[in-house]
Amino acid sequence: MLILLTLISDIIASNLFLFRVLASVLIFLAFWIFKSSVTKGIVKVLEKLLNRKRQIADHSTLTFVLTPLKSLLAVSGLYFALINLHLPAGFNQFLLKAYRISFIIVITWILLRLCDCASGSFFQFSSKLDEHLDVNLNKTLMTFLKKIVKFLIFTVSGIAILSETGTNVTTIITGIGLGGLTFALAAQDTAQNLFGGMVILFDRPFAVDDWISTPDIEGVVEDITFRSTRIRTFPNALVIVPNSSLVSSPITNWSRMNKRRASFSIGLTYDTPKEKMETCVSRITEMVNQNPEIIPEDTVIRFNSFKDSSLEISLVFFTRPTSFSDFQRIKETVNYGIMQIVEEEGLSFAFPTQTLYVNNLSK
Repeated sequence: MLILLTLISDIIASNLFLFRVLASVLIFLAFWIFKSSVTKGIVKVLEKLLNRKRQIADHSTLTFVLTPLKSLLAVSGLYFALINLHLPAGFNQFLLKAYRISFIIVITWILLRLCDCASGSFFQFSSKLDEHLDVNLNKTLMTFLKKIVKFLIFTVSGIAILSETGTNVTTIITGIGLGGLTFALAAQDTAQNLFGGMVILFDRPFAVDDWISTPDIEGVVEDITFRSTRIRTFPNALVIVPNSSLVSSPITNWSRMNKRRASFSIGLTYDTPKEKMETCVSRITEMVNQNPEIIPEDTVIRFNSFKDSSLEISLVFFTRPTSFSDFQRIKETVNYGIMQIVEEEGLSFAFPTQTLYVNNLSK
């Protein structure tokens, strides 16, 4: 019996490396075979913890990270399989650094996937808000923020990888800080325009296709970027305005009026009788209020004053449509109606006249 045990011990000792290789292969195969089951289990656990299974399934939030998780498990299986071989200490240290760098790369991959998924979910959320509320969450802003987040992820991951390779990252971080400060000082105007663009996109004083006016420019907004806003003026000229100028100026957004005010006056001749004047004012008021595109509650039409050459009737009313073309069309309809009423009443519009009295000075 002792001889048999000794023989078995000698066989195991002589084939120890072979057993280690076999064990390493089994370890790697175990990680490889069970990586799908493990990742699916992680997803189910996260779904239960977040209690948002339906939303996650709709947006594929967790399925986005399945591939990186599988890669992480495969790399882990390879690492533990090689460590089990009891290779030289220097090679094991190399394996440890390689594994840690691989781990950082996979985590970076997962974070980038989550960033893409979060931005997609936000776009769907903003579209739902656009349908149910009067809110427009600009996609340009989210795209810009996503790029910033991805840049930060890459920067931190790069610094972590360099740290694993033994590089002095303190010098690199200091250099990045000094470079960023130099860039900020050299690009103050650009930074102000970017800040102005963010203010416009967050505060939304206007949107594309809005008709706006400032003390310096008036026109229709064609495009909004982080640096500038493109405005098409009424003479059809395209003006590119820096956002820093827009946010520091008062802005009138004519497209967001819920009604538009029309105010003008007409003059009748001084030989108009009082009764005819009252009838004319009454008929004009009735004609204006019968227009379905005019708000009757806000209409004010009165015999206003005695001018030098006319009896003035003032008209103030508000139109429901606010676009320039519709507003001009409604005013034209009202003007035609006034002309018809004045003609039917046998009255005349006044125009500037001057009466000259000459005394006969001859003796």
